[in-house]
Amino acid sequence: MSGVQTDSLEATPQGTEKDETVVTAEQEVVVEGSEAQMDVAGLFLANAAKRGDAADLLAPYNPQEEKAVIRKADMIIVPLLLVALMMGAVDKNALSTAAVLGLRADLNLVGQQYSWAGSLIFFGSLVSLFPALFAMQRFPAGKVVSGCVIIWGVVSLCIAACKNFAGLAVCRFVLGLFEALTFPGFSLIISSWYTRKEQVARTALIYSTLSSLTNGLLSYASSFVHGQLGVEAWQLLFLLIGAITFAWGVLLFTFLPDSPVSAKWLTDRQRIIAVTRLKDNRTGVENKHFKWSQCKEAFLDIKTWLIFLINICLNVPSEFSLPLSPFNSIIVNNLGFSSKETMLLAIPTGMISWVGSLLFSWVAVKSEHRKHRCLVAAASCLLPLLGTILLHVIPRSNKGGSLGSLYIVYFFWAPYIIMTTVVIANTGGYTKKTIVYGMSYLGYLVGNIIGPQTFRANQAPAYTGGVVAMLVCYCIGILLLLAYYFNLRRLNRAKEDWLAQHPEEANADNLLDDWRDETDFESKRFRYVL
Repeated sequence: MSGVQTDSLEATPQGTEKDETVVTAEQEVVVEGSEAQMDVAGLFLANAAKRGDAADLLAPYNPQEEKAVIRKADMIIVPLLLVALMMGAVDKNALSTAAVLGLRADLNLVGQQYSWAGSLIFFGSLVSLFPALFAMQRFPAGKVVSGCVIIWGVVSLCIAACKNFAGLAVCRFVLGLFEALTFPGFSLIISSWYTRKEQVARTALIYSTLSSLTNGLLSYASSFVHGQLGVEAWQLLFLLIGAITFAWGVLLFTFLPDSPVSAKWLTDRQRIIAVTRLKDNRTGVENKHFKWSQCKEAFLDIKTWLIFLINICLNVPSEFSLPLSPFNSIIVNNLGFSSKETMLLAIPTGMISWVGSLLFSWVAVKSEHRKHRCLVAAASCLLPLLGTILLHVIPRSNKGGSLGSLYIVYFFWAPYIIMTTVVIANTGGYTKKTIVYGMSYLGYLVGNIIGPQTFRANQAPAYTGGVVAMLVCYCIGILLLLAYYFNLRRLNRAKEDWLAQHPEEANADNLLDDWRDETDFESKRFRYVL
């Protein structure tokens, strides 16, 4: 490794001139003897530097080479994750349209049983969340995620065989056990492939709400079956969902790599580019060693608890505003629409949510030079807040006004997506990322558990308790988002003050420092995205 220059290993266009800094033999020993301290990307680069063709592999890359790598990732990683996450949302929320198709009557669901069927999936995820994330760190990440998706398909097929509430409850709980990896696991994958700026658009694309379109079309098609195929309409719906999800899980198992360094569809040179271009993220790619120091730091970091509380506030309302939530279809149906019309009306709602998240994500990126990403998230809460107020004050007899207000509420997805990108960009250290992403998703789960309980069946069709809960949560959420923003400003000022007192660190350009598995607190040159 001696004689390898660090400028050869940096994400800089070819032709950029820098002072030559040679990686010494002493540094080589550190790499070889401290795997637990190094990121997988750092070890990969260190091994590449020992190869006979190291000079060619590690030469500065040009913009065309970088674009080729991004293009491959966009063509493979994004579609794989997008469809997998979409089907995870479909099998999770298909309960609502299944209810319209007769599931509640066929399974004799009474009282709050339907409500609990909607919540049990989140209890399952609560139980398995951190064990699943630790498994993803300990074992091949791509295979763990793919295995979970395959099991989603199997469980969805089993739901079609349920005869009563007990069977449905067990299936929903088991489905939740294996869906715990969805958002935090996919966030870990996104962070290992894209720069901070690129993460925003890809997260908004992958975390789509196209599930409403898919579920709406599948439900509408299933609604024409009335026992002719030996199954009821709602059973056919789960059979279709299960088959599609299972097939996609097999595809995921075949093509999803554990990280850029193991992507078989990249050349050796492209793998080098894929990791070195992420140098300035300072959040790492992957590390298989669990670090208790990072775990402790994650739980002592006020950012962790703020995002936990923020996600609770943003997702209590989402239980109502999700196009496929257990209550949305019922409310639309109560406006006087038929079952088939209810399913068709659910289709555009997801598109509204997705377009809203893409629009506000674009605004967040465009305003990033002014450091406004958190403020854009806070501002985006105002639309669903307005929609909630209108939905409450407009009488149900006004179908157009009620439906229009309902559609405005669907902008709820934007602040959650933007803050997900903020968490990804602002968390360094693989173990800490595992904990923080997990706590972020935990807030999502808690919010979705609380949400159904605020919509009481005896309050239909106004659902006053649920509407009040939504209003309160959005207002508290905006205040918490502002607190998160000002905390990040405080942390950045502290880092700037430290570097001003240690100018040698500010100008340091060391390969090992760039790829140590350090947290955002430990890395003195880390800068938080506001």
